[in-house]
Amino acid sequence: MKLEFGTAVGRGLRIDQVADHARVAEESGFSHFTVVDQQSLCRDMYVMMTIAALNTHRIKIGHGVTQPWTRHPSVTANATATIDELSGGRAFLGIGAGMNAVWTLGVKARPMQELRETVEFIKKFTSGEEAEFKGVKMHSAWIKRRLPVYMAATGPMSLQLAGELADGVVIVGMHPVVIKWKVEQIQKGALKAGRDPAEIDIWARTQIYVANSKEEARREVAGYTATNCMALYSFLFQRNNPAIDDLRARLEQADPGLLEGLLQDIEQVRDVFDNYMNELTDAPHNELVTQRMIDFNMLTGNAEDICERIHEIGELGINTVSSVLFGIIDKKAMMQEIGNKIMPNFSN
Repeated sequence: MKLEFGTAVGRGLRIDQVADHARVAEESGFSHFTVVDQQSLCRDMYVMMTIAALNTHRIKIGHGVTQPWTRHPSVTANATATIDELSGGRAFLGIGAGMNAVWTLGVKARPMQELRETVEFIKKFTSGEEAEFKGVKMHSAWIKRRLPVYMAATGPMSLQLAGELADGVVIVGMHPVVIKWKVEQIQKGALKAGRDPAEIDIWARTQIYVANSKEEARREVAGYTATNCMALYSFLFQRNNPAIDDLRARLEQADPGLLEGLLQDIEQVRDVFDNYMNELTDAPHNELVTQRMIDFNMLTGNAEDICERIHEIGELGINTVSSVLFGIIDKKAMMQEIGNKIMPNFSN
């Protein structure tokens, strides 16, 4: 089985460390390198992307992910196209409705219709065509290459929208029932738009931590687990949504009692979750993260067990595994571990 692997940096990485981390990612065989858009918590995303572009030769560079709240889509498109030119055509645009970047502003994520309008605008604008946003028509005087657009999606509406519009879709949650259901939603959106679902690059965004035991990984993966579970809570426990009801029923059949336990676990974290402690290695709310939450979202433990789970999700329609480095103390060493012990098993 052939799969691509990517990695992501963000909080905790100083600007003078970006170049080395981007080089190690490329040398380790990762196909893409993404950076976080969290203006209250991280260094500037476009500065990080620029440094990564200047210090690598092959790896693709993109947002992991940006959102349509803090910038006009023409600004996002223009900045990304500039990095695309600088890198020799290696940039892509990752976008979602918004999480921490908008939560820390005290506002809600943009509605799906506005995300649709943003993505449609960016695709036209970066193609060199006239594009319209909020009733205003405009075009770029220089951008000629249509940027690949990857959409982060969680619930059924956003997954179907991504399947309809995006070149790639970024999903979270490593349970095979969840992945199968999400892939189905993406395919449903693609077919609605008359697209071939096989042409969509579907990423499973997780955290791979190669260690002798799951317990050894716990401290450093708990922060990203907590973040993922906040997103999980926002959709998985909604009521009176037929698509989500179907997912819950599938999970209950596959793992009786899992959902009830997850709900209890996540609510404990949710009650004390601090957006400004998001993805810190030793955030206080990390103490409440359970192994059940980690296993639902992350890939930890020995290389053989991790490879077995990756093979399982690859069979369900995943093309790319995106392993973030948030909270991991020695990020370069972990990239090298993944490059040496995990990626060779999925090279053909």
